[in-house]
Amino acid sequence: MSILALRGKILSILTMKLKARIPQFAPESMDHDMVLFAYKDLVTWLKVKWGMDESYLIPGRLNRYVFEKRDELDAFLNFWVDSWLEKWTERVKILHKKPKIPKPNAERLGRANRIYRKRKNLKELEEMVVRKLINNGEVCMTKEIAKNLILEEITKRVRGKDEKPEANLNPLDILSNLTSRISRLPNEKGPLVFLKVKSRLFE
Repeated sequence: MSILALRGKILSILTMKLKARIPQFAPESMDHDMVLFAYKDLVTWLKVKWGMDESYLIPGRLNRYVFEKRDELDAFLNFWVDSWLEKWTERVKILHKKPKIPKPNAERLGRANRIYRKRKNLKELEEMVVRKLINNGEVCMTKEIAKNLILEEITKRVRGKDEKPEANLNPLDILSNLTSRISRLPNEKGPLVFLKVKSRLFE
């Protein structure tokens, strides 16, 4: 079976799992976005737990479970989807309109985003932060959480408009600060990701 066909099969299984747990879930609507979020998070989670270098290899490895060990796959996904939904409720806040951010904060966040996009080593840092998040029990929106945490650290270091941020953006220093923050996350229940979506499910 091709990678695309396997991806479709896994998406179908996740859709059934979510529909069984959320009575108002309508996969033919924009609620399907939730399935895509879950699929992406599942691939990221398995990539870390299986110690694989590339995400595109995950569906192929799942092939054997889909066709030869379906009972094991169902048992695992029942547990994983329950954990994912619990973390979704805990970590994700749905927004129906764009939040108002004070202009100075918006400018600093915009600058932090521009720095993040330009610095390749910060993208590599994201992979390390994702790994730490998953190993500390996070399963939902881990890439988004990692990026948000890194942007918070960049924003703290980028204050004056004329300041050159490079000296304050040592990835190992940022990782050290985030490691202590991540270790406290199991005791924190607030949202870490804010999504602006249009979906009947989230109204």
